[in-house]
Order: sequence, then C-alpha cells, then structure tokens
Amino acid sequence: MATPLLELRHITKAFGPKVANDDISLSVLPGRIHALVGENGAGKTTLMTMIAGTAQPDSGSILFDGRDVRITSPQKASALGIGMVHQHFKLVPSLTVAANVFLGRELRSKGGTLDAKRMEAEVATLSQRFGLEIDPQAKVSTLSVGLRQRVEVLKALSHDTRLLILDEPTAVLTPGESEEMFAVIRSLAQKGCAVLFISHKLGEVLEIADTITVIRDGQSIDTRPAAGLSQADIAQMMVGREVLLRIAHTPAKPGDTVLGVDNLTVVDDRGVTVIDGLSLQVRAGEIVGIAGVEGNGQSELAAAVAGMQGIDAGRIALAGKDVSGATVAARRAAGLAYIPEDRHEVGTGPSLSVTENLIPTHLTAPIAKHGWISGSRANAFARRMIANFDVRGAQPSTPIQTLSGGNIQKVVIAREFESDPKLLMVSQPTRGVDVGAMEFVHNAIVSQRDQGAGVLLLSADLNEVMSLSDRLLVMFRGRIVAEFTQENMSEAAVGLAMAGIAPDPQDMARAEASHAAIAAERAQADAAATAALAAGGDAPAAPHEAAPAEQAPESLQQRLARAGGAALRGSAQPVMAIVLSLLIGAIVILALGQNPIAAYNELFFSNFRAPFGVASLISQFIPLAVLSAAVIISFRAGFFNIGGEGQLFIGAFCGAWAGFTFTDLPAPLLTVLMMVCGMLGAMIWGAIPGALLAFWRVDIIVTTLMMSTIATLLTAYLVTGPFRDPGAGLAASPKILPGARLPMFSAPYGLGMDLVVALLIVVALGLVLTRSVWGLRVRQLGEMNRFAEYTGVNPKMMSIQVMAISGAVAGLAGTLFVLGPNGGRFLQTFSPGYGFLGITVALLARLNPWAAVLAAAFYANMMAGSNAMQINTSVPFPLVNVLQGLIILSITAVFLVDRRTRDRILAMLPGRRRAAVATAGAGSAAVDAAPHKEPVLAGSPSGATPPDPGGTPPTSHRGADAESRGDL
Repeated sequence: MATPLLELRHITKAFGPKVANDDISLSVLPGRIHALVGENGAGKTTLMTMIAGTAQPDSGSILFDGRDVRITSPQKASALGIGMVHQHFKLVPSLTVAANVFLGRELRSKGGTLDAKRMEAEVATLSQRFGLEIDPQAKVSTLSVGLRQRVEVLKALSHDTRLLILDEPTAVLTPGESEEMFAVIRSLAQKGCAVLFISHKLGEVLEIADTITVIRDGQSIDTRPAAGLSQADIAQMMVGREVLLRIAHTPAKPGDTVLGVDNLTVVDDRGVTVIDGLSLQVRAGEIVGIAGVEGNGQSELAAAVAGMQGIDAGRIALAGKDVSGATVAARRAAGLAYIPEDRHEVGTGPSLSVTENLIPTHLTAPIAKHGWISGSRANAFARRMIANFDVRGAQPSTPIQTLSGGNIQKVVIAREFESDPKLLMVSQPTRGVDVGAMEFVHNAIVSQRDQGAGVLLLSADLNEVMSLSDRLLVMFRGRIVAEFTQENMSEAAVGLAMAGIAPDPQDMARAEASHAAIAAERAQADAAATAALAAGGDAPAAPHEAAPAEQAPESLQQRLARAGGAALRGSAQPVMAIVLSLLIGAIVILALGQNPIAAYNELFFSNFRAPFGVASLISQFIPLAVLSAAVIISFRAGFFNIGGEGQLFIGAFCGAWAGFTFTDLPAPLLTVLMMVCGMLGAMIWGAIPGALLAFWRVDIIVTTLMMSTIATLLTAYLVTGPFRDPGAGLAASPKILPGARLPMFSAPYGLGMDLVVALLIVVALGLVLTRSVWGLRVRQLGEMNRFAEYTGVNPKMMSIQVMAISGAVAGLAGTLFVLGPNGGRFLQTFSPGYGFLGITVALLARLNPWAAVLAAAFYANMMAGSNAMQINTSVPFPLVNVLQGLIILSITAVFLVDRRTRDRILAMLPGRRRAAVATAGAGSAAVDAAPHKEPVLAGSPSGATPPDPGGTPPTSHRGADAESRGDL
C-alpha cells in the first residue's frame, strides 16, 4: 500500500464552546483525488485551514511525508508543498495576474526593483504547463469569474505543490469551465500530486474523486472509494436522512403579470451594452428561470429590476406600476423581495447580528413604532425566523459572519420570504450551499410560487434552473435568445442556446419525447403505489425532518450575564492599551529622574482633593463627551470625520453671535436660540463634506480637514475684525447677556446645567444609535458594502444626514462652552484640540456610545490633573499628550495581536477543551468558519480597515458583538 502524503490523526478544533472538528483522522495518498463532503457548518473548511497553516488544532497531529509537522503559517505550508485555493477569492483586483500570483514573494532584479517581465514569463510557463491559459499582464479586475479561478489555481501551483486543496473550486464556474478545471485536476493527480477536493456538487464529486470522506457535525462519518457510491448515498451520510436531490416539478398555476420588462437597455461603466433591448414577463404563481453563461447580463438584469442599477432605456413594471425610476425602497414597498447572488457584499451586513440582518426590511409594528425599535420584539422575531428556517448555530445576537455560508443564506431567505412578496427575485440561490440546505431552498422557492408569488430565478447551475423553472429563458449577450417550457427543455437544447445557437426542431422533438417518457414512467410508478395502497400496503413516507422548536426568550439573568460578558470582552483591549501606555509613560518619567508612582498619583487623584480640581475635570469632560458622541455617529457610518474641531469652532461662534446680537429676547429664549444657531451653523459645516462625498465622491478626510482649517481661520478673522471686542485682552467676541448663560448648581465644584445638557446629549445619541431605525441605518451604512442600499436605504441622503448631525452635535459642544461658567463669549483659544481629542476618546471607547462617557471622564481627569502633576512632581504636563498618543498606538497594537496566538494561550488553560466538548455534546452547533477576527486598526470605524480616499471604506470586521457595541 502506498505511503500517505498527508495524515491527520485525532484532530480537534474548538472555537469557544463550539467544536468545529472533533477527533478527525484522515489519510491522503499521492496521485489521488480525495473528496471531502459535508453540510455547511460540518467543519470541512476549518479542517483545511489547519492543513494550510491559517489555524492550529487544539489537539491531534498532522503528518506530512510520514513526519510530524506543525504548520504554523501559510508560508510553512507552502514550504512543505501545500497549496490551497479558497472558496472566496483572495486576489487584488487592481494588480495584474502575474503580480497576484507572486504577491508577497515578488521576483526582483539585481538592482532590487520588481522584475515584472520575469514574473510574467514564469506565469506564462505555469499556465502552459498546467493547461490554464491566461494573459499574465491582464488586470484581475477585468477578468471573468472563471479566469479569476484560474489565477487562484496558478497561485497555489506556483510553489512546487505536492498537495493541492480546492475549496468549492467550481462554485462560480460554468459547466464548460468546470470541465476544464477537472482536466487540470486529473493531470495533476497523474503527475503524483495529491488533491483534496471540497464541493457541495455531488455529481462532480463522483465524477472527479477516487476516495470520498463524509463529515457531519464536526466528526468523520466514513471514508469510502467513490466507485459504487451514488449521490443519494453520499447525501444520506451527510445529513443523516434521505434527501431529495431533484425536486419533483409540479404544474404551475399562473395568474396576472407581476413583472414586466420592456425593451430594457443597460450600458455599464465601461460603455459596454450589457443588456440590449430585453423584454420578459413573470406572472403570479410561476417560476421563470434565466439561464446563461455568467457575464451575459444576468447580474445587471437582477440589479436593474431591484433598483440597484440605472437603466438607459426601456421600462420596468411591478404589479402593474411603472417603477423604472423608483428607489429600492419603493420597489420593495410595491412587493419585491430579492435574494442577491452575493450574500456577503450585498445580502448581509457581515459584522451585524442576526437580528440586525433580519429586521431592516421589517421595520413596522410591532418591531418598530414611530422610528424606534423594540429590542425584545426584534429578538423575538429573530428567534422565530431562526427556528422556522433552521438557521443552525445562531442566536439573535450572533454576528452573522460567524455562521456558515448555508446558514447565512437561510437568514437572507428568511428575511425576504417573510415579506410575503408579489415578486420574488432569486439569484444563485444555492451557490456554495450543501445538499441539505439546497433541498430546503428549492422547496422554499416552490412554496412561494404555490402561495401566489411570481418568481424570477437566475442561476448558473443548469440542473437547478431546469428543475425549478416553469418557463426557462436563455440569455446571450444581453438578450433573450430562446424560451423553453417543462415540456420541451433539455440540457442539450438549453446548452446550445447558452452558446448563442438556436436549437433546431429535431432537438426540440427529442426533448419532448424524453419528457413524455419520463412522465409515463412517473405515472406508472404512481399507479403502482396507488395499487399497493389499495391492497393494504403502507404509503411511502416522504422524507421529513421535524421543524426545530422556536428558541425560548432569554431570562433576565441570562441577558444580564450575556451583557456583562460582552462588556468585559469589549473593555479588555482598551484596558490593556491604557496599562501598556502607562507602563511606557512610567519609563519616560524615570528617564526624567522622577518617581512615576508619585506622578501618576497627582495625575489621577489630585482632582478629587479640592473643589477646583473637580470643576476642572468637569469643564474638560463636557466637550470631550459631546464631541466623542459626534465622532461616533460618523465613524459608525464608516466616515473618518476629522473635522470636529472646525465644527466645534463654528458652533461656538454661531451660538455666541446669537447671544450678543438678539439681546432684546428673554434670557431663556435667547439660550435656546443660541443652541439652535450653534447647531445649525455646525450642521451646515458638517453637511458640506457629506454632500461632496455623496454626489462627487470627494475624499471625506481631505474635505473635513480642509473645512476644519477654514473654520479656525474664519472665526479668527471674525473675532479680530468685524466682531472683535476691544475690551477683551484676547481674540474674542462680545459677551452674551449674563442671564442667557446656563445656571450653576455648585460653582466651586463646577456643577451646572451644562453638564446636565451634555449628559442628556450623550444619552440621547446613544439611544438613537442603538435603538432607533435611523441608528440601524447608520450601522448598515457602516458595513461598507451594498447591504444598506439593498435593504432600501438611500446612501447619498444618509451620508449627508450623518455628517450634518455629527457636525450639529460638535457645534452644540462649542455652544455649551459659550453658555458655561468658563465662557460667556467666543474665545479663539478656548479649545486645546477638543475636536481631535474627541476622536481618541471615541476610539478608546471602541465606538460604544455608553463606554465613551467613561473614556471621556478618564481623559478629562488626566488633562485636569496635568498641572498638579507638573507643580508637585516636576513632571511636565505635556506628558499627558504623550500618554494620549501612546494609548492610541497601544490600542492599534493590541488590535493587531494575532488571534491565533491568543487561542493557543487559551487552549493551554485547564478545562477549556473539556468544557468545549461537553457543551458540544449538549447540542451546540459547530461552525464551519475561522474565528471572528478582531479589528485591525484602531483609527478606523468600529475597528475596521480605514476608509479609502473617496470615503467609501472596505468591508468592516468588527471584533465585538452587538451587545458590546451597545446595539440590539
């Protein structure tokens, strides 16, 4: 018997209480194609990531070439000869094919410069060697999905690969491209390369594999030779019950037209006509399928119908109403439900919870009333959807990106089906989905049809679209070139039409004869079953799985325990950052020849020894708390707004202007007018960058910084020119009426109405962000993908609103200074950089509006105590600025700590593994996913990667769940 190239012995991997792989053993022989199959969430991808070096097992061993190895990184895997092609492409669209293949290990000339010619030549050689023809100089962004898959394979094969792992390699390929891929795989196996092949397409598994291993719920069920197995055998092993692999088609009962597309034309950004005079109709109670090779306009058609793609000519009618120029929200209100092909970039907000992904299109009573969301009712709705649609491993608060692909798809389906649509548009419904979930999705689509919805189905899976469609339309180069019914469609005829070749009458006749034969066989089988039943036999039982019970609501104790745990997890990193910064600061103090303990004692505790210290702390706290709230609004929406300082100045001046101008008004009314003017002035100042971003995509970082500089210069001119107070020793405006200033409760301690107003502002904004419909839309926008637009949010209007409200709040902070005990007028020097300090406070609080109060108090205490530290310990007060900078740097460093390192440390703690296995045995679902990543940059929205210069940041990856952020 041949010696295995790869052996896995008793591999176990748990993520917290969830065991993804439980005591799995596996052997892979050289020159053989070994398939790994299982449901979504079974643990396949997790197992492969440990072989590829991106995750580490908790226990067990990996042997390669008979030697025990620790594959601690992808580089170590590459050095061993292990290459992996991931299900989701890991390519840089703006780079060429050659640059992507050699990314991270670029070839260089003798002078140290990149040797692009040599890399292109190497890629050309590789493509010829493996039969994967591609242009090395082509930019990846210009390639089709199939060609991008080739780039991924070439990248994996460029390391002298001996073991190739293919995770869903044909999920996005056409049948022809899949055949080309299989030819390459067989060629590799003939040359001695071992191949691990993961796929949900069981026909492909049987076609390509020599050996098949089935995994279910994290455990290896069986390993068998592919010869002699059927798709039904594999499916039953995967899910533990009989699965209907092809749905039995029942006749449609079409009614009125629900979708009419007339002479539709769409020209893309390149000036290419992708939809060319297309017309179609979908009636209630029927499924109309769209078949075609990807890239022939199907995606653009779906986007145009949904309102996410502009049209150049033609008309779209929904339920008899012309919606050609209507918004996404208007089309949804007219009865459209849409399941998009990309569930990650369009269909969900990855870092939002399951609840926050389910409710955006259901924000009516009882979930939401008068713009406010009921957290308990939203979670009850989510629990019902999780139960009804069997979303495994999910709780309402679970971040959706931690679920497997099939369960994410179920969440999308649950949300769209619950709207009781007139038109259900479904694009690629089972891409990357296992057979169990596939059966569920197919039955759900037919169920919607039978309930009277019209269904427009777009799928690259020819078997799927032929099986489900009552009428099948074939698209080629943006046009409908053929139409079939269940009576005359065949794979050969449809395949010809997909290539732009009209099937001849003989093809149609053969298809009709074949369908007639199948119908006769089915009628004969039904007659036999009826006769058996009449003779006293039992009716054959249809495969059935009991619907899962709806989750019970959490008790108060459970909610408090979960919230407490989330708060502890959310505070761990900021606390670590502060401790690290103070340690570095202590070294600096020692270098100055001073005692760090004495210095820190003065810095943090001197304020509480006298009323003046408390008053100083409060005066610093008020602007920091309000400005951090303003920053959190914009950062939650994904906008790196660094213009708070300018908005603060404009608000302070506008408020002061109202105060010294309208002196005839009653004092209370004048106070209110000052606040309104301060808010309006700063609101306009903040809305300008929002509008520039929304309509012209101007860099929001540049515009906010520019507007901030203009504001400080403008106010300096005004208070040294037209509105200068000659009696003031500094650049200042005239005084406001004393009666208009906010009252004080305790002047020695600095306790006054300005503190109350500041706290009310922070609490109100916290509630708006976490409990209101508008706040949910802000968080959707902050996902940095098209999820907000897809659910009906207008991104342009929201961008302007977010920046305007963020500016208004910053302006109110400035007005509070003028109305407070230290103000009475606008002073050009009143701010020591509060606008920028507010950013550091928000980041320290991890954009949690409630935690920002504590973070603002911490910073204010440091700033107020700096003078006492300098006077009593001779440590200069600028040390506080050093500590503030160190805290930001430390937060970034803590966020960048490798999660795998922390997992390994936690794995060594006694009882962790035993607790995980015990919990899994009690019924917790395993998750087929890598651990949830922590944010990678403190200086970006919610710990996300920073926005691009155009103000449209990439997908965020928040590290905290909904509770630790203060969300639903």
